[in-house]
Amino acid sequence: MSARRHTIIAFTTIIALTGMFSVRRVVADSSGASVTRADGSSTQISALTRWLATGEQHTCVVLDDGTLKCFGSNSVGQIGSGGMVALGDSAAEMGDALVAVRLGTGRTVRAVSAGALHTCALLDDASVKCFGEGAKGRLGSGAEDDLGRSSASLGDALLPVDLGAGRTALSLATGGAHTCAVLDNASVKCWGDNGDGQLGLGDTAARGDAAGEMGDALATVDLGWPSGVTTRAIAAGDVHTCALSSAGSIKCWGSGANGRLGSGDEDSRGDEPGEMGASLAVISLGTGRRAVALTAGGQHTCALLDNAAV
Repeated sequence: MSARRHTIIAFTTIIALTGMFSVRRVVADSSGASVTRADGSSTQISALTRWLATGEQHTCVVLDDGTLKCFGSNSVGQIGSGGMVALGDSAAEMGDALVAVRLGTGRTVRAVSAGALHTCALLDDASVKCFGEGAKGRLGSGAEDDLGRSSASLGDALLPVDLGAGRTALSLATGGAHTCAVLDNASVKCWGDNGDGQLGLGDTAARGDAAGEMGDALATVDLGWPSGVTTRAIAAGDVHTCALSSAGSIKCWGSGANGRLGSGDEDSRGDEPGEMGASLAVISLGTGRRAVALTAGGQHTCALLDNAAV
């Protein structure tokens, strides 16, 4: 492999921490980076890229200096440009002309996750900021307002998601209209749409769309791992969520339609009391098999196993 041209986001990192939509191959050389599409065409990004996430109709990249740039559809501010005009459909809008998302004075970005119409960034101080469509509380702002449609809603004005007293985030996953984070104490919190139990709270009420629902008031997801086992990664699909444990086991909840939970049926889980915790079964991956990474598509889930099978 050439030292000047290499893939700079590891597959295992992408598959473990990406949200509901696909991640494209990122290739970098001395002239910058390009996103390679399924048809073989590419888009120049103009700097080395650390992280890539694609939503329904938008794409975000974390560059080597920790800045975040997004392009594509922008109907609700999901690319964080401070406007509502799509970017990237003209060559003149990319490269140095593409302005970085303003996320606050002195802040840089560690990772990004893109949902259908919203985007969340994990910052250098382990806080989380989200922008785009606010319906159902997916931004965790305690309201349903869209954020990022105007410059006044970005920068220092864009407040971090309240994860609870003293809590910070290790990783993020964004689904169709919900968001989940693995916290520094290895607990999991989810907010946003919950119509199919995808928040794992034993009901179907949205969280984060009204005051008083975030912070310490937002319960952690009860995954019922055995003693000494913690959550390593989270993945979010359209209306389902899956967690990967430190023991290599996987649990999924939310809509079970088309078998996306791997439970052997199409029943939803997490939408009624008594379905989470020890009652939520571990997915069968095969005799002696463990998962090392996890990702969720809109209506399906994939795992990378310890024998390198998928």
